[in-house]
Amino acid sequence: MESYETLLFSVEDHIATITLNRAEVRNSLNQKLRLELRSAVAEASADERVRAVVLAASGQGFCAGADLNERLPGAEQDGFVTRILNEEYNPLILAIRKSPKPFVCAINGAAAGVGASLALACDLVVMADDAYLYSAFGAISLIPDGGAHKLLMEQLGSKRTFEMIALSQKLSATHCLELGLANRVVPAADLLAQATTFAKQVGRAAPLTLQYSKQVLREAQSYDLESVMALEAEIQNRLFRSKDFREGASAFFEKRQPEFEGC
Repeated sequence: MESYETLLFSVEDHIATITLNRAEVRNSLNQKLRLELRSAVAEASADERVRAVVLAASGQGFCAGADLNERLPGAEQDGFVTRILNEEYNPLILAIRKSPKPFVCAINGAAAGVGASLALACDLVVMADDAYLYSAFGAISLIPDGGAHKLLMEQLGSKRTFEMIALSQKLSATHCLELGLANRVVPAADLLAQATTFAKQVGRAAPLTLQYSKQVLREAQSYDLESVMALEAEIQNRLFRSKDFREGASAFFEKRQPEFEGC
């Protein structure tokens, strides 16, 4: 297990917990945290013990977005922002989206700017009752990044998404639940415990089902119906021949809990 400076990483009962740990700056993403978080996502994704991942944060807020106080070499050069987004932010979002493991995001306080993208990249979202998503870009004459346009449009549609961006809106936890951006809203004091319980429930499902349904749902955002059905058919054949399917079928007829191995 790697050692990290800007986040906490642990594995217990088949659940990996990654906790952003720059509470003094509301877990804003400086370069160190961006790179360490990407490494932690890769570590959790590759760990055979891990069935699900909880992404959480210390302090009063989940993530305030990019650390605007950070000054990196070359920042004054044209193209710097494009390079940093393409080399550091975007691979992090994609690492979560493409991970074979389900990610459960536990949002406390604000998930703002690219912090909202980080949360929305996760497969499941649990929000504290005082948490919110905040599109702050319009207030400083920027646009959302980190895939936020697509991540929001998947749930809200283009009109609601554009309204949120244009007006720099905050979406409360309750509103996020109503809009389908969150799965659960829980008391703030119970957030991590509830998110972990949720992750354990998900983690008890068949690992191959979790992995491949996550893939199909991701691809379905850009595939037409015929292509999705063809992909389902290909994967279903693969899973039909798996050891886990044989175990699941046997357990069903024997009226017992299956013991899946992910193979």
